Amino acid sequence: MRTGKEYLAALNDGRTVWVGDELVENVATHPKTRAYARRLADFYDLHHRPELQDAMTFVDEEGVRRSMTWFQHRSKEDLQRKRRYMETVLRELGGGATPRTPDVNNYVLLTYVDDPEPWSSQSVGTDGRDLTEGILDFWHEVREGDLNTTPAFVDPQTDRSRDAAQADSPALQVVGTSDEGITVRGVKAISTGAAFGDWIHIGVFYRPGILPEQIIFGAVKPNTPGVTIVCRESNVRDGEDIEHPLASQGDELDSVIVFEDVLIPWSRVFHIGNPKHASLYPQRVFDWLHYQALVRQMVRAELMLGLVLLITEHIGTYQLPPVQTRIARFAGFHQTIKAHVIASEDEGFTTPGGLYKPNVLMFDFGRAFYLENIAGMVHEVVDLAGRASLIFPTEGQWQRPELRPWLEALQTGPVGRPHDRLKISRVIRDLFLSDWGDRISTFENFNGTPLLAIRTLTMKRAEMSPGGSMADLARKVCGIELVSDAEEKETAYTAQADYARRQDASRKDAS
Repeated sequence: MRTGKEYLAALNDGRTVWVGDELVENVATHPKTRAYARRLADFYDLHHRPELQDAMTFVDEEGVRRSMTWFQHRSKEDLQRKRRYMETVLRELGGGATPRTPDVNNYVLLTYVDDPEPWSSQSVGTDGRDLTEGILDFWHEVREGDLNTTPAFVDPQTDRSRDAAQADSPALQVVGTSDEGITVRGVKAISTGAAFGDWIHIGVFYRPGILPEQIIFGAVKPNTPGVTIVCRESNVRDGEDIEHPLASQGDELDSVIVFEDVLIPWSRVFHIGNPKHASLYPQRVFDWLHYQALVRQMVRAELMLGLVLLITEHIGTYQLPPVQTRIARFAGFHQTIKAHVIASEDEGFTTPGGLYKPNVLMFDFGRAFYLENIAGMVHEVVDLAGRASLIFPTEGQWQRPELRPWLEALQTGPVGRPHDRLKISRVIRDLFLSDWGDRISTFENFNGTPLLAIRTLTMKRAEMSPGGSMADLARKVCGIELVSDAEEKETAYTAQADYARRQDASRKDAS
């Protein structure tokens, strides 16, 4: 298994990374990037801690001990074991302050290795090449190296009032093919953490009017000639560990990636050229990531509950019945999200490749519940904390002997040490009242699929059509017979390819 030191050394590979107005020579050492690089190094080092061995690692069929990143769950118990691993990572790295660690990034590769054949057979423009060999070889390479593969799927925004606008977009597209591979040019508009990856995982989300040459799935290294990673301004508070306990841990640095005539070898091309495939299948790639997102939101909800318990105890309002009633909302928020996690596992199914997959509806609507309620819960945290989240001394002020007696009196409550209240206030400030925290909130709102997309994709599922299973009880109560398959009007979902539908539900539900 990789160590944090090995990970940091690998980042110094000549990649071209801009952060704000600065060209960063080495993301492992630059003040705007080193904190997050070290945080990911901490992720790798967690796997070598003896007390965490059972949670963080497994022994594969060949007797090799590996990171649980690469564990392929084939039963509900396996999936729950993977979830405990993800929870351990989240808890050890700031309660979700590091949203996308390598295990999360690599989780999206499961859809390829679970069922690689359609990605190859549905490709257009490969001259009959079998892409499945490259897909499986890539999985083997990143698993053997314990590498970090960061997704880059989002294309530039276009004028959505006209489908033809997609063709005018600077989106990444194939501009040439050869015996060596494909040459691509253009941009990916959003990639999270690409500056810190070993590989960039390229994909696409379908949009009306998308061109066949814009359909590209594959992988390139960040230091590939012609690749430039342009990151937004950093929100990191580097070197301010005491004052900013979470914001000092680094910034993922969402980025635009520019590809200037970049060659992708055929061995790293997973799919090209088929808009219909892109309309049916790629969302399933992110199902695994979205399950982890719900687990992360569950841990975040637990952290929020703990923060309001601690701060109200310190300021002396915890015993007030109205305050306890408000705190109970946080308990309900956490328990509801946890219920979605457990239910998605209990009602999971087996994929075409034999993986045990959590129920997509359950974890997507768990995510929807989080997104619908999180803004109100954040407001409650800040309101319950009151001035404790806004007005508190800096560490330098606290240490001054002429100020300390007065400041200590202001931070003294019915329980707890005055300095501990500062620690609680700093975490609340970082999470909910800072640019760094706002970025985390925005990331959760638009991560993969925002709320509207969750609902839209739900209604494309087979069971959600009027002729689907969700209407069976209503038909029975109304005394309406289900029309035969031959008579049933084809819906947008029933027209989809079987290989895509089987990634959503069990074979019985998909048929």
